[in-house]
Amino acid sequence: MKRLLLVIIIHIIHFQLSIIHSFAAQSAANTALRVGYPSPSAAFYPLFATKEAGLLDKYGFDSDMVYVQGVKLIQVHVSGQLDIATVSSVVYLQASVGGADLIQVASSIDNQIMKLMVHPSIAKPQDLKGKTLAVTGFGSLTDLLVRQALKNWGLEPQKDVKLVQIGRMPDIATAIAQKTVDGGMLSFPTSLHAEKFNLKTLLDFAESGFESPATTVVVSRRYANSNRDGVLRFLKAYIEGTKRLLTDRELGIRALRRYGGVTDRDMLATTHDLFASRYIKKIPKINIKGVENSLNLIAENNPKAKGRKAEEFMDPSFMDELETTGFIKSVWP
Repeated sequence: MKRLLLVIIIHIIHFQLSIIHSFAAQSAANTALRVGYPSPSAAFYPLFATKEAGLLDKYGFDSDMVYVQGVKLIQVHVSGQLDIATVSSVVYLQASVGGADLIQVASSIDNQIMKLMVHPSIAKPQDLKGKTLAVTGFGSLTDLLVRQALKNWGLEPQKDVKLVQIGRMPDIATAIAQKTVDGGMLSFPTSLHAEKFNLKTLLDFAESGFESPATTVVVSRRYANSNRDGVLRFLKAYIEGTKRLLTDRELGIRALRRYGGVTDRDMLATTHDLFASRYIKKIPKINIKGVENSLNLIAENNPKAKGRKAEEFMDPSFMDELETTGFIKSVWP
């Protein structure tokens, strides 16, 4: 009886050790991955859905989602504290033209999800002459976009139309409603709330035909060269995550609730339906025209961007490989 008990105990110990070794082997096989994003905005929805769906785990990553606000994300990435980031094309290109080792490997949203919203008394672009518009800050994306729009309308920034910097977008919306300024640059969801103040959209950049990607996937050249398989596996997860986002409404709502800081069910549903139907591409291939447009925007204030080629700051070979090997077709038949 004692011998039988001893045999049972030995088998139990061996079984427990095998489980421990199995977990250790699985942990060793997984690749540590630090993925950064600069805002809880729905612009980074594909990444949120990819993580929420467990697809980074599926493709062998032990991943950390790292939120670093605004352009500080680029500093953290360049310093080597991130492996991959999702960020606006203008943001990473401003750093790259200055020498930062960052390139784009994918693009999910090819337009800027921003609106120039104005007081109801303004009916057309020409009515802006002599008026004041607000941006978050000089040199910011809001500033670059509105200057380009004004020039397209034949209006000279700071001569025909005064620009002021206010900071937070909710404060811009309030300033327009109170007629402190005549208009300003707003992004979703602030633009949605602004409609409740009866503010009107003078220009919707997402519908303007001007391509400048709001959501790209960026890596350093060093990381791309030394971890090509890792980048490919991440993009496989990202592509599958995008499909889940576009086809599984409840998953999308859960992902935005977790990473977007939104708790209101109606707002979550509205946001998902808007982004899934209008903004997010099924296949996140690089948009070279969008990169060129972004460089031209930056060149307005940064001479280092003048004459630079889009190909210097992108590597389409990853998405091309996933297409030629049939992976993309397997996800989107």
